[in-house]
Formats: sequence, structure tokens, C-alpha cells
Amino acid sequence: MILMVWLDWANPEKFDTPKVMQVLERYSAYRATFPGTLQIALNHIDYTTKPYALPYWRRGDPILCRTPPYDHSLLAPFPPIDIFPYEFVWGSPSFECDDIAHHAGFIGSRSGFGGYRERVASETSKVGIGYCVTDRLSYGEYAAMMSKCRIIVCPQGWGGGSLRHWDAWKSNKPVLTDRNCSLLEMIPGETLQERVHYLVYDDPSEIPDIVSDWTKLSRRADLEAIAARGRAAALSYDACAQMNTFFDNLGIGAGSLEKSQT
Repeated sequence: MILMVWLDWANPEKFDTPKVMQVLERYSAYRATFPGTLQIALNHIDYTTKPYALPYWRRGDPILCRTPPYDHSLLAPFPPIDIFPYEFVWGSPSFECDDIAHHAGFIGSRSGFGGYRERVASETSKVGIGYCVTDRLSYGEYAAMMSKCRIIVCPQGWGGGSLRHWDAWKSNKPVLTDRNCSLLEMIPGETLQERVHYLVYDDPSEIPDIVSDWTKLSRRADLEAIAARGRAAALSYDACAQMNTFFDNLGIGAGSLEKSQT
């Protein structure tokens, strides 16, 4: 049994505590009637270090965790040994373009806390395109604008990983992301490194200087190498192989399932 949990505890607009608690009570009673059934807790949402599946987890349950921190101990009380990272199969090379008009670009919604993304947009606008939108652009319009940017700025929102990271990587674009994102295993099985697979800033105020430095003609080859390594890492992720490894480790791979059905 795989239980998918998507609890946005930090977002009061999308979290209905009374409703969730009612579901939790009913589920606890239901599960108690199947003590021998293996449950896989699917911690589906990528909100960094909060173990969102915790209310539905019982010690001994294997945990599929989307975009966990590299340091699995931050997901306590989940035992690090029981946590297995996975990610969506997403992103496309939609930012590919040789007609570069801007050093950097970020267009996004105002998700997250305390005007953080507004600050990112403001600082990015000093060296390229940067603004937050209330009404989303069409994806085609958005991709066309981002394709003209040399560096794609990828800040956190409510969570760390984003479609923007994957679109940039697959488009062979250098990624400038924030420190919180860099602490997450956004590409399962890969340990991404600063200045190897992406660039990292600690505060939005650093964005203009980082972009100005790395877009100098003398650093063009280094920047292109970072983009190439990021792309190779993203393309190396095989979601099906990752899931096969997970189930094989549990001893319930395809072969085991066939035997159980005979």
C-alpha cells in the first residue's frame, strides 16, 4: 500500500486543519485493521525539511521522499536509513536560444514567505529581466522571455525544487539558485555542487554582482561548463530506474510481484 501525503502545513490558505484531522482519525482506524500490510509513506511535497507524511507514518514504514535535504537527519523523526529520494519526471528544453539579450532572468509568482521572491525579482531586474506576476503568463510567452537570458535565476518559493530548475538545466542554461535549494537533492542520485552544476547566492542582494561577474566574456567558457554539467546531471536521472531500485530494495520488484500472483 502506498500512501501519498500532501500536507501544506505552512500555507494557511491551503491547509484546513479540521478537515485533515478528521481524515487522519479515519485513516488511523482503517490502518489498524491491516497490521501486516506494508505501507510506503510517500512524502510527496518538496517543502524542504518538514516531514509532511509524519501523521500517517508508523516506525518501520519505508519513505519515498520528494526532493529531500541531502542531510536526511533533518527529516527526523523519520529514520535516515528509511528515506529514499525521488523526483518528478519534468522539465523540457524550452529555454533554448542563441539570441541572448539579457544577462539573467527571473519571472515568477509571489509564492513563499515575506516578500522573498519580490526581492529576488527586484535584484535580478538590475541585470536583466526580473519581476513577480499575479496573473501567470502563458508558458510560451514565459519560455520565450527566459530563452533570451544567459543565466536563469531559480529561487525557492513554498518549496525548494521547481520546474524552473529543470527547464533551465535541460535547456543547457546556467542556474543561479539560493542556498536553501542547494541543500536539497533536487536530482536524485546526484550530489550537486556549487560552481560545478550551478551558481548559488545566500541573499538576493548578491544576485547582481554574481551575474555581472559570471557573464564577463573572460568567464564565458566556465559558465558554459557549469550549464553543461547541470544539463548532464538532469538528463542522467531515470525516474523508472529509481523506482525499480526502491522496490527491489524492499524485495517486491517485478519478479516478486509475478510470483505473488501465481
